[in-house]
Amino acid sequence: MNLILYVLLFFTGAAFGSFVGVIVDRLYIKSYIKGGSMCQSCARRLKWFETIPVISYIFLGGKCRKCKTKIGAEHFWIEMAGGIFAIASYEIFLKNYFLAGSEKSLLLGVVLAILFALLFIVFGVIFNYDLKNKLVPTNYALLLIIIGLAFEAYKAINYQTIYGGLTTLFWLDLFSGFLIALPFFLIYTFSNKKAVGFGDILVYFGIGYLAGFIFGISVFLLSIWIGALVSLILLYLRPKKYNKKTAIPFAPFIILATIIVMFLQLDIIGLSSLLF
Repeated sequence: MNLILYVLLFFTGAAFGSFVGVIVDRLYIKSYIKGGSMCQSCARRLKWFETIPVISYIFLGGKCRKCKTKIGAEHFWIEMAGGIFAIASYEIFLKNYFLAGSEKSLLLGVVLAILFALLFIVFGVIFNYDLKNKLVPTNYALLLIIIGLAFEAYKAINYQTIYGGLTTLFWLDLFSGFLIALPFFLIYTFSNKKAVGFGDILVYFGIGYLAGFIFGISVFLLSIWIGALVSLILLYLRPKKYNKKTAIPFAPFIILATIIVMFLQLDIIGLSSLLF
């Protein structure tokens, strides 16, 4: 039974990953989520069996069945990421709601599942679009902020259960979006909008409320460390393409750091012991 559930979860998540790939390819095109899937090279409408997440890519060998043009490997990896994200979200955050047995718990589990599905779509679009175009899509960054505020609103409403009262952490979480985004906003302001992009600030703002203050600090630090490490590797391995002045998209590092912190509940500097 568990195996069937995990298979269903994986392919549901992979389907969302496929949807993310469509959005990234068509974003800012009128009616970009309407219309059937087609080959980007020969414009042939794809058959249903060519659109099965993960499986179709493998059996087609990553190529269009008609014109043999290579399909971007990013589509395969987005779908894989969606499947893994769905399983991990259920196991770590949602499972207990569905197993509790009460209608209230089940309803809350369904609402949270919808929010996690939306979160994956937003994460996927921001990650891949910034990686591809070096631009954070503002509408999806704003949607991330709305999702983050939804999580914060739930915590604020249930503050007695979650925080044990109006504690210091409650007030820090209440302003966590502003606090986490503030360092990048200052860099953005004092560098005359050159050192970082405003889209990255919006992403940090949304993540601040999504993760809360403690985990938001961990996301901030980890994203900078990952970004610095990847930048050094690119400078060393591909010096002809990358130099110190080359603009490298930063939102993917924020998203990656958020997923690591969120699923591992990673408190890098031990703030939990200081605030509890």
